[in-house]
Amino acid sequence: MLETMKRNKILTYAFLMAFPMTVGSIFSSCTDDFEKLNTSNIQVNPADLPFAAQCTEPMTYCYPPQQNMFQFWTNLTIDLYGGYFMTPNGNFTNGDMGENRGHSGGMYENYYLHIFNNTRRIIAQCDASGERGLSGVMRIVQAYGTLMTTDAYGPIPYSSILSGENEVYFEFDSQKDLYKAMLEDLSTAITDISAMGADEIAKLKSFDCWCNGDKDLWVKIANTMKLRMALRLSKRETEASNAGMNLKAIATEAAQNTLATVNKDILIDKSLENEMWLMFNWGDCGFNANLVTIMSGTKDPRQPLYMTLNTEDIKNEAGTTTVAANSQYLGIRFASGLPAKPNSWGSFSGWIQGNNGSSYSMPLPIMKAAEAYFLLAEAKLRWDIGSESVKNLYENGIRVSMTNELAYRGAYAGIKEYPEGAVDAYINGTSTQIDYTDPIKAELSTPAVNKLSVKWDESASNEEKLERIITQKWLALFPLSTEGWAEQRRTGYPRFFPAFVNESNGAVNTEEGVRRVIYSSQAYDANAKGVEGGIKLLDQENSSKFGISGDKGGTHLWWDNADKGNF
Repeated sequence: MLETMKRNKILTYAFLMAFPMTVGSIFSSCTDDFEKLNTSNIQVNPADLPFAAQCTEPMTYCYPPQQNMFQFWTNLTIDLYGGYFMTPNGNFTNGDMGENRGHSGGMYENYYLHIFNNTRRIIAQCDASGERGLSGVMRIVQAYGTLMTTDAYGPIPYSSILSGENEVYFEFDSQKDLYKAMLEDLSTAITDISAMGADEIAKLKSFDCWCNGDKDLWVKIANTMKLRMALRLSKRETEASNAGMNLKAIATEAAQNTLATVNKDILIDKSLENEMWLMFNWGDCGFNANLVTIMSGTKDPRQPLYMTLNTEDIKNEAGTTTVAANSQYLGIRFASGLPAKPNSWGSFSGWIQGNNGSSYSMPLPIMKAAEAYFLLAEAKLRWDIGSESVKNLYENGIRVSMTNELAYRGAYAGIKEYPEGAVDAYINGTSTQIDYTDPIKAELSTPAVNKLSVKWDESASNEEKLERIITQKWLALFPLSTEGWAEQRRTGYPRFFPAFVNESNGAVNTEEGVRRVIYSSQAYDANAKGVEGGIKLLDQENSSKFGISGDKGGTHLWWDNADKGNF
């Protein structure tokens, strides 16, 4: 349940430049009005904190370990748009594409308050002291946060904040320029981290909650990100080349040393709070029908690791029990026009909690090794990079995901191993997504839209091969909705069920679905002139075929090029 919370007022950019991090704020629980915020009376200059604490803040807030920020970050927006989750609470209008500025600023706030404000200062500090390897680590964290934020909104303030030339307002950067800056930072980071000496590595180990001081693992993260970004821009290859980004060359170099060389997921396992279970316990989050029907139809062995069966008896609108408790995996169709909670949709499949809610400390996911295999598979398919076949990379990605998800989630789900032969059966499976049947309201039911099975088909077209790769990558990325949604928007895969209702008043096309998160009212309040310029950049990079432009959910980001197909 959303209740009153106390947290810091979203700081203006000018204040952030002076006091980059705020501590001492008290969070109780969440509120129905995120625009009414209290201001902490304790502001601390982060330079007065221990170095390790300064570095830990941006790293952990790449998956916020605080309940209110977590909900505000993605759960009220991107989690719903990306096909993994859906709210049973009809009061959250983003779930029906009814854009809510008060619920759309979490990614933006989290990035500027907890990530960028810290990384930019630490990078400058470490560069000045000659500790360039530590600067490199923070450059990767900064690029990770920047990528999430620009892929949610589009243009955001970046270089103007780094330069500090104008403290009245901060100009936005185009997405093209942001990608170029991130790729350059990642290249610098790889060079500097590779040259780290023993003293810097010892200092890194004092705070490194991602890689435990393993500098080689940091290099693999950076390369995986570069490969991810090169493929993200595949529909803007010519424009990227004109801007100095040779995507094939970037991908070719990065592909040599990704997380696929070690099969290791990047998880924060420091007994921090994984707040997703609380989103379910509040009755504000459920599973999305897209995810549930794909996993159910293809008999995915990971399904009991991802979700529970329905938690209670389900009754239809006539009061008849249609599904007994603990008998089916059930998801909620996006944009269904549901009533406010509590309702029976809140008793569909739940979050894996373990004994006594133990998933409260489930490790926080940052990056999945399986993603690297699917990136390599697409790089081979698209640019003929590497010597391994697309089929092998695709199937190895599935196997690594199966292995790592069991290790990551098995204890919480009470599962020690998959049924014998289940993984091979899945990889060779010929079944497809099942139709969505809503057990409460029959009108919400809709036919399956994904017609391809898991089994690789070497004779298929490149488009069908890509569809298989991206669908399996999307399943392996769970629950990282920001990345999953970005890839679904870029490629159109997996296909999502159409919206049943559209409350956007024309701001979002029903067929296309939501293409971006809108800027929040706080962004306008803090930096009105900057936002005005950002919207102009957004419109310059927009390719909507439906006449949608400006700060709306239906406006396309630069890489989401509606004028170009996947090949």
